[in-house]
Amino acid sequence: MSPFLFVLVMEVLTLILHQRIEQNGGFSYHWRCDRIQLFQLGFADDLLLFSKADPNSVRVFKEGLTVFADFSGLQANLHKSHLILSSSAAPLRDTLLAILDFQEGHLPLRYLGLPLLASRLSIADCRPILQKIETRIREWDGIMLSFAGRVQLIKSGLSALQVYWAMAFILPKHVIKEIEKRLRTFLWKGNTETGYAKVSWQQVCRPVNEGGLGIRDIHALNKGLMSRHLWRLIVNERSSIWVNWILHYRLQNYSVWTISTRSGTWGWRKLIRLRDSLRPYITYRIGDGTSFSLWHNPWHTRGPLISQFPLGPQHTSLPFSAPLCMVILEETWNWPHVTNMESVDITHDLPNIHGGPDRILWTGPRGSFSAAAAYTVFCPSGPTIGWSSLLGGNFKIPRHRFILWLAILGRLSTMDKPWLQHLGTSCVLCQEDSQESHEHLFFLCSYSTMCLRAIRRRVSFHWPYNSWSTVIRWASARWRGKHVVSASYRALLASLVYHLWRERNLRIFQHTTRNANEIARIVVSEIQDLIICKQLPSSVSTRGLYRIWRIPWPVEGEAHT
Repeated sequence: MSPFLFVLVMEVLTLILHQRIEQNGGFSYHWRCDRIQLFQLGFADDLLLFSKADPNSVRVFKEGLTVFADFSGLQANLHKSHLILSSSAAPLRDTLLAILDFQEGHLPLRYLGLPLLASRLSIADCRPILQKIETRIREWDGIMLSFAGRVQLIKSGLSALQVYWAMAFILPKHVIKEIEKRLRTFLWKGNTETGYAKVSWQQVCRPVNEGGLGIRDIHALNKGLMSRHLWRLIVNERSSIWVNWILHYRLQNYSVWTISTRSGTWGWRKLIRLRDSLRPYITYRIGDGTSFSLWHNPWHTRGPLISQFPLGPQHTSLPFSAPLCMVILEETWNWPHVTNMESVDITHDLPNIHGGPDRILWTGPRGSFSAAAAYTVFCPSGPTIGWSSLLGGNFKIPRHRFILWLAILGRLSTMDKPWLQHLGTSCVLCQEDSQESHEHLFFLCSYSTMCLRAIRRRVSFHWPYNSWSTVIRWASARWRGKHVVSASYRALLASLVYHLWRERNLRIFQHTTRNANEIARIVVSEIQDLIICKQLPSSVSTRGLYRIWRIPWPVEGEAHT
């Protein structure tokens, strides 16, 4: 059955059940469902029915399902259908099961991969997501993945597993730490075994322009995704059953901004506490005032008035649940005459009235509200790192960029590290009595200098011949921007650093040696191949790039069309 036809069929079932409920005066709604007449929810090809645990109400469902089966030929699968009762309904258990002839179910149970709970989300409830991550990592354990490959798998594969949960629950902090632990271990070790991390996970999760790898921070991502539910409450999205239920039973005469954060379930308290982070980026644009609460919405410059003036309703004789339109007349403010100084203060610093319908605007990142915009709120941008430009460009090779990133941070496992000095400290590239360090390898080492000079004989570019820290600052300033020549030089630097580090490892672990000319040939060849594969459009810049890298210009009609 197509999804559209299925929706129509479920609509027929809903109408049948609704008709039976109206005809049967003995039906009782489930606790806190009568105000919005909630008795069923449909997800995919599943149906959830709610009622008070009494025989009359359950018989209404049984009769409705029977009528629907006679009408459509579709019957409930008795082996897959469950009756879930609260502990207070235990005496009626056998009677209700006999009426429906369903199996008995118990909470918590799993639905669509998520736990259905009647209590706080626990670490044990989240065990499946941790097990899924571990299983996925073990599937990749035997694959020879580079660091860059692991980063990509974390971004695309492992992150997707946790996003699904993060959209439904505020995850406990311990669960987030366990997820981060597994991702961190996979990045640096390639498996689930614990080990040494070269860079802190906090820095790894920063954007690339801030010196990180751009992996999403799970804690901020969870808050950003859950903020979507809070936003639906703020804008009063009445089409949502969940929003209607919250408005009737949680908020009632209050709003998201004034409801207590100390009452309600654990998940609700966690969700409502996100409001303080979103508040600076939300603007209430007053139109006719019919949609805003006078006392509970932050349309005033001082925020919700009931928070600033608790006795305001008494002093102004304006009801606790009054809409804002009660103090607006013909698009001007029309406050009642009051003498109490506290109430007089309310009429100060009033915003403009724009007419038309009321609007709630998102003035934060990205211009309109989204989970991505909320993520930026909970994970605010930091200062841009100057050398981050060296990691970008059209000609980047991920594994080269990753090693360059580690080299810039000084986190490669060079022999000057205290825990490696027992293996010897001399440089294996130049084979001189010089301590191996980042400053020495890049590019004070005679071998790396020979490689650099061999490359300059093939490609024309300037070079400072100075310390590694100076080279980073010089290259960041000299080779920044989107120009293709600058991008090719950045790729050259990353490739050279990568192959120098690889040559060092080959000499230590495989006892193989390559001369400087061979390294230069490999580096130049890689960048030439990158340039050719990009098929850049014909332009003065492209021709200049081909000349610098000594690439034959394509015959007209072969490329650059």
